[in-house]
Amino acid sequence: MDACPAPVREPTDRCPGVLRLHEAADGRLARVRLPGGRISARGLLAIAEVAALGNGIVELTSRASLQLRGLPAGCDSRCSALLAAGGLLPSAAHDRVRNILASPVAGRHPRSLCHTDEVVAALDRALCADPRLAALPGHFLFAVDDGTGLADARRADVALVAEGPGAPASFRLWLAGLPTTLRATAPNAPRRALEAARAFLLLRTEPGACWRLADVEHGPARLARGLGGELRPVSNCERYPLTTRQRQRDGATAITVLPALGRLDRDALVGLASLVGEVRLSTQRTVTVVDVPAGDVAALTVRLAALGVVTTAGSGWRGLSACAGLGACANARVDVRAAAAARARVRGADAPVEHWSACERRCGQPAGAAVSVVATADGLRVETSGDAASDHAPHAARDAASDHAPHAARDAAGDGAPRAAGVGAPVGRPPADPAWPPAVADVDAALALLEAGS
Repeated sequence: MDACPAPVREPTDRCPGVLRLHEAADGRLARVRLPGGRISARGLLAIAEVAALGNGIVELTSRASLQLRGLPAGCDSRCSALLAAGGLLPSAAHDRVRNILASPVAGRHPRSLCHTDEVVAALDRALCADPRLAALPGHFLFAVDDGTGLADARRADVALVAEGPGAPASFRLWLAGLPTTLRATAPNAPRRALEAARAFLLLRTEPGACWRLADVEHGPARLARGLGGELRPVSNCERYPLTTRQRQRDGATAITVLPALGRLDRDALVGLASLVGEVRLSTQRTVTVVDVPAGDVAALTVRLAALGVVTTAGSGWRGLSACAGLGACANARVDVRAAAAARARVRGADAPVEHWSACERRCGQPAGAAVSVVATADGLRVETSGDAASDHAPHAARDAASDHAPHAARDAAGDGAPRAAGVGAPVGRPPADPAWPPAVADVDAALALLEAGS
């Protein structure tokens, strides 16, 4: 059996969780996995209690999880007890491996092919029931897509993608973004996904080196054959839009709001818990409330806006993200969150997806970001491209969902040629020139360059 290729990361999986906290510049950081992005009012209140132990900052991640920042040393036991009481730690051994993406509306979208809530729940239960699967790396990712593309299944190591037409619903197995010939009905789909996860563990000849299936040489093809199938050609997977007020298939409404830069404070968490029984997070760092009766939509939207989240489609915050930045990360060179706030005041809601990174690691950069501002030792580089994730990131690899994790891979392997902001054609540059595009002096210069090019 072939060994993993030489890792581009440190061999230790440092991905944080509830029981393993990460030391950041602003204190300790805990990450709470939420399979399918779902969290109940009880869970929100537990998160709020833990946030009160730290600096009160709670971040939504690009894997639809939550991060709590600024926690003091010695709080580990208190944090885990509070989160367990909130139903957020069903298995201590599987704390860091419950990474399951799903559409925030989970089958309610008019273009959905089937409901996925029970498939996600069954997958999570079976995952936590298998002691062997506790050995999965913290970066290993599952996804269950309802046919709308809203689960970002191509990012996952193992994905179940609904296909139709026909009844009962069936799911095709995807491996590291590649479809296979293997399918399963909804009741059998979780078992199929976990068979793939166990097979991945057998392929990991160097534990610590291969965190993702794509890290294993010919991993997807070998795993598919081991399960009795083959890879098949990649088809165009359409991603259907999710509006701020999405009419559901049953006539109810799903309301989706956006916390600015993916942050909620304790008051907002408590406020959400007082308004609804459950919310759903997405990979776009949004919060969705499903099954809202038509007569309640306007009033609930007003109450959500009062919590400080963006409830309208015409906001400059949409499509704008930034890493933790100065004061929260020891590697940060600039205050990218303040810079992003300045950008939000002048951007249009239809502006290209834009991410600000306080260092070259590009934590949290979305896949396909069209504009990327990166703080380097020489200043700030402003890049635009069809994929925006240029080849300048030293740890760039295949995982768009960095969740601000130390040493996380960030799907920065874009093949679009970087462009200088405001320039319409690709900029010619030497293929291996790490200093391209040229850096500007400071944040103000980067802001001016972006505004001039908009």
